[in-house]
Amino acid sequence: MPFFITNFVTILDTATRLLMMKKIVLLVILFQGITGLMAEPLDSTYARDPYFLKLIKTNSQVPIFYNEQVKRQIAVYVRNLNNSTAALLGKTQYYQNLYGAKFDSAGIPRQLFLVAAAFSNSDLLYVDADGGSGMWALSYAIAKKYALNTNSYVDERRNPEKGTDAAVNYFKDLNVIYQDWLKTLVAFRTGPINMNMAIHKANNSLDYAKIHNMLSVEHQNAAVNYMAFWYIWNYHNEHKIIPVKYKLPDTDTVQVQREIGLNAIAYNLNLSEDVLRQSNAELRLDIVPVTYNNKGLKLPKDKIAEYHSKLLILFPPPVVLDSTLTDSIILDDQGILPRIAKPSDTLITENDEDEEDDQVVKPKTPKPDSKTVTITYVVKKGDGLLLIADIFDCRVSDLKKWNGIKKDAIFKGQKLKIKVPKAKAATFKKINTMTMAQKRKLAKRS
Repeated sequence: MPFFITNFVTILDTATRLLMMKKIVLLVILFQGITGLMAEPLDSTYARDPYFLKLIKTNSQVPIFYNEQVKRQIAVYVRNLNNSTAALLGKTQYYQNLYGAKFDSAGIPRQLFLVAAAFSNSDLLYVDADGGSGMWALSYAIAKKYALNTNSYVDERRNPEKGTDAAVNYFKDLNVIYQDWLKTLVAFRTGPINMNMAIHKANNSLDYAKIHNMLSVEHQNAAVNYMAFWYIWNYHNEHKIIPVKYKLPDTDTVQVQREIGLNAIAYNLNLSEDVLRQSNAELRLDIVPVTYNNKGLKLPKDKIAEYHSKLLILFPPPVVLDSTLTDSIILDDQGILPRIAKPSDTLITENDEDEEDDQVVKPKTPKPDSKTVTITYVVKKGDGLLLIADIFDCRVSDLKKWNGIKKDAIFKGQKLKIKVPKAKAATFKKINTMTMAQKRKLAKRS
């Protein structure tokens, strides 16, 4: 065979071998890439797992993590018990549509918004055992770091907009440290100290599958719940789960004249207490302080006019007893907010009459009236003077006069003397055995 032909065959054979070697290297890299996604790369089970195979097809900027914990949690979401998964999807979609653009502006993967669903079920009122609060389960220390106000009345971690701003900044700061969105979201939940300890226990490995096993079960749930929810977020249609539409009413703000409970506003405006609470989530005690007027209480727009028309009911004017004492209005469900009485506010009951001193003014015995009789009503939990006056067809001032009441405070178990028409005495006596719902219904008819 001529020399040039032999040389050509040798060159061709070498080129073919090099090409085959490149293919082998590419296959090895691809295999390593796929197995690297698994929490247990030596276990070939996941290579056929339908959940896993779908997860790796998602367009995820967060590295995919998968193990038996993730598989079980996906199964929980797929089960959709009591339509809970559908409700969670709907709520998360609602808040992401409102605030997801904040992630885009900060250059953070928008899919990280799903951390809210994984950590708190997208619940603005969420509080965990460690004191984490709000939709993002932010700790008190993180709230202070990102200038969120927290005091006895207000917790801005529960404000969806301000809480999301803080979450975005925290994500950015953590990713500077970990350079990996999976480890970043786990550190977001565990805190960098716990995350760094887990990395150290994993012999300083940067493989999250190894780090994961060094975390407590509670902290492991950060990655587990996130990955499971990321799966259901992408494939809920395949499991015939239809997100339940969630939307809070459009609101406007009003100011309060005195400290008042959300329950009093809800009752008098015929509003859902839960809707009112969700619209004003940062109010941690369900009480609106006067200092909150710099922000304003949020009410559905269609209730604003009614609120202003009922200001005298919600904030009745104080009753001046003498030149030195002004009555303090305390509101509850019906406009009287229950409050533990100070010793000076304690009212006289029949059992206490023997202990009266000269400073206590006894009610004057009403003159006999042939057309009326006096019955006794025992105060129940949730009762207020306004409600009692409504159902007994009298005025609050009458109740005070008949019972020598100076304050607008009444107490559970207190016995009130009430004058009622003699012909209706039997009917009015039955009120003592009514439920709160029955009494409210009766008051509305009055």
